[in-house]
Amino acid sequence: MARIAIAQLREGDAVDQPFIIGGKQLGTTSTNKPYLKADCTDATGRIHCRMWNVPREQYERIPSPGYVQVRGRVETYQGHLQLVAENIARVEDISQLDLGQLLRQTSQSIPAMQARLREILQQIQDRDLAQLVDSFLSDGEFMKKFSASPAAQSMHHAWIGGLLEHTVNLLELALLICPRYPDIDKDLALAGLFFHDIGKTAELTFACGFDYTDEGRLVGHLALGAIWIHQRAGEIARRQGRPLRPDLLMVLEHIVLSHHGQPEFGAAVTPKTPEAIFVNLIDNLDAKTQMAIDAVAAPTEDAVWTDYKKAFGGSLYRPSITKK
Repeated sequence: MARIAIAQLREGDAVDQPFIIGGKQLGTTSTNKPYLKADCTDATGRIHCRMWNVPREQYERIPSPGYVQVRGRVETYQGHLQLVAENIARVEDISQLDLGQLLRQTSQSIPAMQARLREILQQIQDRDLAQLVDSFLSDGEFMKKFSASPAAQSMHHAWIGGLLEHTVNLLELALLICPRYPDIDKDLALAGLFFHDIGKTAELTFACGFDYTDEGRLVGHLALGAIWIHQRAGEIARRQGRPLRPDLLMVLEHIVLSHHGQPEFGAAVTPKTPEAIFVNLIDNLDAKTQMAIDAVAAPTEDAVWTDYKKAFGGSLYRPSITKK
């Protein structure tokens, strides 16, 4: 049976193919029978999955997250497509899978984005900031993770290379916007944008789909980023026999800790410098814009409106505007 991408699934389609499964839960029907509910994903999207009358022993054998073979049929429930599984089995030999079909990947060239990242960050004139940035850029293991990591589990740029793509987008935006605000410290803004999400290289894993690590759940990428900046600054100080400026490190770490804007959105503190406010706003601009683009591109039963999107407080409209 030929594989059908999630984006191409329609009501009545029969499938027997691999997916990434996540968010596994054991529910109970109104007649007190157990059933599995989860999400299945591939490189093109996500679909809710249900499997009825699941014994706990079978439920426990299904990984989450993990690679599974699902046999079932696509149905419509309350206006949304769902995959009703007849059987779900762990994929034992992952080498047989085409991971390019299952994990979404950036459409951009990773080497080209890496080169552009370095090109922009080389514009930083402040000696201490330049040394700190270079200590990460010259760390091959870190840059390997930074270039491959997603920027989120599911919200925005949730694909291989997404963190690099998101960061380069922000740096490009900064180059456009900074000339309009000459009182903004451009060096600090560029460094803050590079560092703002570096902790995601440890917060997120993509070994079996995109998920949070234990370190990500317990510490989080904001704290990790601030800790790493502090550690690298200490290493540089020991090598050169001179500390990096404490006031500079403080406002840089503040950018990382505050870039989510408000505590309800995950910020450790609210932004309290012009550069921190600047980073928060353009980070939100890129994230929300990409989320909106992804939302209207995803197939739904309604051809005009998307599903409900919590980030936007409702559904989004797909405009079809004739060019004149």
